[in-house]
Amino acid sequence: MSTEVLDVPQAQSEGNEKWGQGTQGTALDLIRTKLENPKYQAWELMRLVTAEIARVVQEMRQLGFTVEEVYIIRWLGVIIKALRELRHSIMDTESLRKRADVINFEGEAAQHLVGTLVVWFREALKEAGLNEAECNNVMRNYRDLVELNEAHLRREVEAFGG
Repeated sequence: MSTEVLDVPQAQSEGNEKWGQGTQGTALDLIRTKLENPKYQAWELMRLVTAEIARVVQEMRQLGFTVEEVYIIRWLGVIIKALRELRHSIMDTESLRKRADVINFEGEAAQHLVGTLVVWFREALKEAGLNEAECNNVMRNYRDLVELNEAHLRREVEAFGG
């Protein structure tokens, strides 16, 4: 155990330099790159963050109790707290993303989708050999069925975003 006395700023500076030398295997750049990708997989990010926390803890265990190493341990503790916050942010973002994936029935995209499906359904009826009057009859029945079950369908779709 070292008994040398260092002033606090010098010990912090030396500690940060020493810790910086051991960070070659850090996954922070990879985590940041994946976060910038809008199609990231939350489970993969969580795994990387957990691996980074384990790496930091392992590095903490290798340190002794000199003044500079104590500052390094404190700094690594701050990094672990930051990584935990990042993990919580990832979970919150994933939760919000799942809610955003729910269909907005009044949105332009949903209206276009439904309109296109109705046109295709009418074309399929004609190709099946139904005349115009029969197609209109089926379409009226289908419209009534949709109106009757629309509220139930909305509740089911909203449950996905839960």
